[in-house]
Amino acid sequence: MAGARDVVIIGGGHNGLVTAFYLAKAGFKPLLLERRPQTGGAAITEEFSPGCRCSTLAHSTGPLLPEIVRDMELARHGLKLITSDIAVTALAPDGRALMLASDAGRAAQEIGKFSQKDSAQYRVFEEALKKIGGVIGEALKLAPPDVDDPSRGDLWGMLKTGRSLRKLGKKDLYRVLRWGPMAVADLVAEFFETELLRATIAARGIFGTFLGPWSAGSSLVLLIRAAGDSHPAGSAVTAAGGIGSVIQAMAAAAKEAGAEIRTNADVAEVRIKDGAATGVVLAGGEEISAKAVISNADPRRTLLKLSIPCI
Repeated sequence: MAGARDVVIIGGGHNGLVTAFYLAKAGFKPLLLERRPQTGGAAITEEFSPGCRCSTLAHSTGPLLPEIVRDMELARHGLKLITSDIAVTALAPDGRALMLASDAGRAAQEIGKFSQKDSAQYRVFEEALKKIGGVIGEALKLAPPDVDDPSRGDLWGMLKTGRSLRKLGKKDLYRVLRWGPMAVADLVAEFFETELLRATIAARGIFGTFLGPWSAGSSLVLLIRAAGDSHPAGSAVTAAGGIGSVIQAMAAAAKEAGAEIRTNADVAEVRIKDGAATGVVLAGGEEISAKAVISNADPRRTLLKLSIPCI
């Protein structure tokens, strides 16, 4: 068994790399374990044919929080972000195209070619997303409170969130409570009459999920994404070299900060004793003890397949 580590991180996706960076900057010595030959998870650029490379799953970097770009100095590590004036283009069966600019005013003008009513409503919807997303974004930055025994910090965080919600005003607070459980298809139908516009905005509530546009709670996905980018359809930000260049820059920043990254390291078990994680076991049998284990894998794999209590 190797010597005890401060923290072991399972999975080298972007979340795992960002976690490793901040832990290293805080003075810990995190060990990140990735089962594949390269880090990145779903955010990778691969060669699918000799000389031909592309982003094979995740295709957009947005929203990549500006504070993470700044703290990790991703530009210094080679990342070049490209932002388009047009956030998304939606094609209609009749040959027309709806181009939503990143600027809300320009987007509203384009929508006016399809519906003047929708053009006016778009500004209302975008402003509501901006206000509500701002509150959700601040709440997401807080550590989840201990419900059974909240600390003073937990109580202060919940108080701040409550005050932010009250500042929204009665109309937008009602929207938060009502929109969250809704199907995103029903939400956009309340605002817009143009089917192409409805579909374009509703799509943001289901991308990267197993939900459909009429799934309950898909509106909450849209609201959470608005926390990082209030544009109803999402802004278009890509990375030169594909999404894998974001990961390469993050990995370089994490290593520079003091994190250790191991690829081809498949975690088979998370050791648990007395209700706490004590380390991991790799597929090859190597055991690594740790004071804490953080999983970048999905909850089902983490809790039902990897976590085995020690007796």
